[in-house]
Amino acid sequence: MEFVILYLLVNIAVGAIACFMGKKLFYVMLGALVFLGVFNIGMSTFDGSPVSLIVALVLGVVAALLSKYAYKAGVFLIGCAAGAALGFVVSLFLPQEYAGYSMVVLALAAILLGLAALKWCDFFVRVGTAYTGATFVVPNVLAAVLAFGELTALAVPADSLATFNALSDYIANDFASLYGTPIFLGTLILTIAGSIVQQRQ
Repeated sequence: MEFVILYLLVNIAVGAIACFMGKKLFYVMLGALVFLGVFNIGMSTFDGSPVSLIVALVLGVVAALLSKYAYKAGVFLIGCAAGAALGFVVSLFLPQEYAGYSMVVLALAAILLGLAALKWCDFFVRVGTAYTGATFVVPNVLAAVLAFGELTALAVPADSLATFNALSDYIANDFASLYGTPIFLGTLILTIAGSIVQQRQ
């Protein structure tokens, strides 16, 4: 159960900081978001062994360092991350016969928002970090409130790696498909709030 709480706290804390302080702490938050995103993707892609944990950590650190030192690439990556998150939410509403195109929607949204972010940097830094942070906060908060029993049932005793992998997979797939509309609305509201707070800083 401790691993479940740790997983939720890390995702919610990083997401909240990105959502409300993303522009002010752009380079730090960019690195943290890229690390967390790449790490989560690595965890869900690989087999959950200790070697896959190391590979996911290394990929996350390398991606974070690259995004930190290349501003334009960083802005593009933030746009891509926000676009991928938007594409994921949109793919939840695709009719069943078009479900196979969800990766195309995700990739297309990521590329288009990445390119738009380069054109309107300041605006996209605010909105992109707010949106990306919201996509970490909302699903994890909702999962903690609405499905904490299911999350604790996924915990593997004395194995944080397997627990994190199971939680990431459950929240991104089963939970997201059950609660797609609340996740979408919550993410939209939090993105607007985060963008307003960042603009006033």
